[in-house]
Amino acid sequence: MGDFIDFFLKNPFLIIVLIGILTSMLGKKKQPQQSDDPNTPPKKKWQEVIRELQGEMAQGNQQQRPAPAPVRKVEQQAAQAAEVIDETKTEANKRIAELRRLQQKYDQERLYQKAKADQITSAISDNNSPVYRKGPSFGKKQLIDGIIMSEVLGPPRAKRSLQRSRR
Repeated sequence: MGDFIDFFLKNPFLIIVLIGILTSMLGKKKQPQQSDDPNTPPKKKWQEVIRELQGEMAQGNQQQRPAPAPVRKVEQQAAQAAEVIDETKTEANKRIAELRRLQQKYDQERLYQKAKADQITSAISDNNSPVYRKGPSFGKKQLIDGIIMSEVLGPPRAKRSLQRSRR
């Protein structure tokens, strides 16, 4: 018996396997007990549920429905509608006025920022300034020299593919 226990203690993998087997066996015993829980309602087939609903609807149709509420007079409704329309028009006019005011404010700010940017660019556009330089301008001589230097500094002609030159 002592050899048997020593064998298991020296092999932790077997202990893990035995624990897994025991927990799975105990877990299977607990599942049927959970399904016998009295708090869960009994399961019904969908056909039975439909029959019950149809029976309830038939009983509901047989009962008398209450009379509809009396209808308001058309004049009262028209007066209320006119009040609502007036309120919405005044709210819309207020919103439009606010939007116009915001648009003017935005336009003024944009013009101010544009003037400020123009002032900065005019200060930078000084030709003697090291910060601002015009883009490179190439003449015919510089372009020819560049092509010659690319041929000189590039890979040898023998290593370039022939297909590129045929195109």
